Parts: sequence; structure tokens; C-alpha cells
Amino acid sequence: MNKHPPSRGWSQDDLTGPEEFFCQLEDLRLQAAQPRRKRPPSRRALLAGTLLGLAGLTTIGAVVASTCTLCYAVISQGDAPLAYVRGQETYQQAVDQVERQVSQIIHADYAYPQDTKVALTIAPKEKLQTSEELTASLMETVPQVQEACVLTVDGIAAGACLSREEIHQALDLVRAHYATADTLSVTFASTLEITLDYLPAQAEILDPEALAARLEQPPEETEEGDAVTVMAALDAAALPETEETAAPLLVVETIEEVTYTQPIPAPTQEQEDASLLAGETQVIQQGTEGVEARTDRVTRRCGVETGRENLSSQVLTEPVPTLVSVGTATGVQGAQGRFQWPCTGQITSPFGSRYIFGSTSFHSGTDIANSMGTPIYAAAGGTVTWSGEKGSYGNLVIVDHGNGFATYYGHCSQLLVQVGEQVTQGQQIALMGSTGRSTGPHCHFEVRWQEEPIDPLQCLP
Repeated sequence: MNKHPPSRGWSQDDLTGPEEFFCQLEDLRLQAAQPRRKRPPSRRALLAGTLLGLAGLTTIGAVVASTCTLCYAVISQGDAPLAYVRGQETYQQAVDQVERQVSQIIHADYAYPQDTKVALTIAPKEKLQTSEELTASLMETVPQVQEACVLTVDGIAAGACLSREEIHQALDLVRAHYATADTLSVTFASTLEITLDYLPAQAEILDPEALAARLEQPPEETEEGDAVTVMAALDAAALPETEETAAPLLVVETIEEVTYTQPIPAPTQEQEDASLLAGETQVIQQGTEGVEARTDRVTRRCGVETGRENLSSQVLTEPVPTLVSVGTATGVQGAQGRFQWPCTGQITSPFGSRYIFGSTSFHSGTDIANSMGTPIYAAAGGTVTWSGEKGSYGNLVIVDHGNGFATYYGHCSQLLVQVGEQVTQGQQIALMGSTGRSTGPHCHFEVRWQEEPIDPLQCLP
């Protein structure tokens, strides 16, 4: 293949076709420019005709020369010219660029076929191509690559389709996937770019449905050099790290305006009740929920709600409140009606200050005297928290009633319950005795509220 075009000093033996025509035009132009010689009158008619013919031929040549130019035709395997270029160096530059570009795409060395020829010819000036234009023309003849439209999302190659229209169809499918009857707008938060590029011939070309499905999935890394996927075909950069719940490759944001009904919780109204202990509650009336209609503007990111703004609300059914009695009773007031007498007998020592054993002391309970072995009963139900000897109490039973109250039964001769046992009101728990610091058979009975002793006689019926 010639690297340079022939010099301007060509001969007619070297030229054929259009080239020969250009040379003949030049010769006629030179002949017409020579000074006229005097000729015998008998030849004037012949000379006039010749000059007239030369003038016409010169005019045609001038028209052709103004619209066409001597150039090179790029011909592949005897076919019609692929392109026209001004010089062979333009062709060589385009070939070098094609070889570099194809080698990068297929990840292998590539040489452009040698059966492409460059021939001197004439062609319209407007058909001449630059090196870049010729590169594009030659790329179309390379069977190892194919031209396709590639979609990138935030710099990541997502897939390739045959046309821009198919990519836009895929994007419309993604919009439809996230849209509902309440959707006001669907926008892409990702940066999208569609480019026309060359891929390896075996690279995957997607239809709109397949591309849409890929855009709705999290991005996946591919092995370098994998020619089956478009990401590897474009030698894409490494994908970003994804979280455990990775977002789709294409981030879609939607705005919806939704109208719905929701329950209104029943409010609670409290009222004091002296018949209940402090901390105790009792439902007097069970409330019912109301209903309200709401219109909200909801923003979502890939279908996940990210924000909500209430635009309007209307109560359709008012809720009915729940009425709750809240106890206020404490101490003696709270004990009223809760306890029964623990045993029969005579009160020998009341609650409060007393003089005994030669000194005055505070008596934290009430002593009820009777004969040895008189049954002692639980004044109220509860859990036994003590059953055994305890200092001056002698043999003692303590019952915790679980509501802030506890009762003590001291000086027993025999204990009939154990710690942890559940007892009911009126259940026999001990026998009367005179153990501990005692002057005779009796039951020392205490009532305590929040660990503080109160007068038992004010708590009993």
C-alpha cells in the first residue's frame, strides 16, 4: 500500500479515468492561452470552430474543478469506496486510531485488515472526510466490535441497548414500577448518561425489559475481562461498597398524595376513688376509637417512605373516652373493709404508747388474749414472707398482701404455714401462745402500710 500520494508531475500513462480527464483539461487550457498565429484565410472557419470547442471544454473543466478535487478513495475488498480523504496520511492516522480503540475494547491486540486499498481519484469536495470521520467509518467495518447505546448510572455502566429509544423505554418501565394511582411525580436521584459506543461483538445487548430489571436490582461487581457483561466490556470502575440492604442501582424518588382513614385512639379520663388504694386503678367505662380521614404528601426513595407531610385531616367519628378510677386511699383509710379479726379474745393492750415491764414504749400492734392453742387466721389473703422465731415476737408469721399492706401474728405456740405459701383470708395459719416477750397467751396483731405500723382496730370491722 502506498504511504504517499503521487507527485503532481504525473504522466498520462500513470493516470486513468478521472485523472486523465483532468490532465487533458489542463493541456487544452494551455493551448488556448498561447498567442494566435496568422493563418491563411481559408482556415478561419476551422480555427473559429476549434476555438469555440476549446472555449466550451474549458468552461466544463472549470465547473468540475470548482466542485471536485483530486483525492484518495478508501476501498475495501473491491467494494464501493468507504470514504474519500485528501491524503494517505489521513487514512493512516484513522487506521492507527481504529487499531488502538479496538484493542482496548476487546482487551487484545488488533490489526486492521490489509485488504483495504487507497486509490487516487476525484470526488466532490464535500465528501472528503477528516481523520476522525474516517475512523468512525472504518470502525463500522470491524466485525470484532458492535455499536450500541450504553446507559451509565452514577458513573456505573448499567447496560446497553440497540438504540436510545430502547433505553428510554427501560427508564419508563422503571418509573411505572414505582408509580401508583396516588403518584404525583417520579424522578431519578441518580445521574444518568446515554452514550453511543463500541462494545465487543459478544457483549450482552439488553432489551428494554431486561435493562429495567437490572436497574431495579442492587449493583453487582463483575470479574475483570468478562466479555459477557457490558460492565466488563466498558472496563467499568469498581462498584461502590453496598450495605446489607443495598439500594437498587437506579435510585428513584416519588411523591404521592394519599387519602386514607385511620383510627383515633380513645382518650383516658381519670377520676379519683377513695375506695381504691393509691396506685390501684379500675376501668369504669371502656372507650371506643374514633375515625379520621387524612390526606398526606408522602416522599419515597426506591419505594421506601422517607418523609410525610399532613395536608389535611377531618374527624369522621369522635372517640369515646375510657373512664378509669384511680385510687387515693392510704393507711387506715385504705385498710377499711380489707381485713377481718385474726382470732377471738379480749384486747389487753391497744396500739400506741404503753407502760410495760417497768418502762414506757411504743406498742406497734394490738394484743388479743385467749387460751393457749386458740386458732389464729389470716386477716387477708397474701404470701407468707416469714414463719419462725423473731426476737421479742417469739414465733411469728408475716403475710404480705401485695398492695402495700402486711400483717404480723406474734407469740404463737405453733406455726402452721411456711415461707412462700399462698394463704387466703380466714385460713388458719397458727395457734395462740406466749413465746417471746409475753405476759401470757395472746396474739400480737400488727397491720403495716408501706412498712409503717397503723392502728389495727381502725382497720378491722
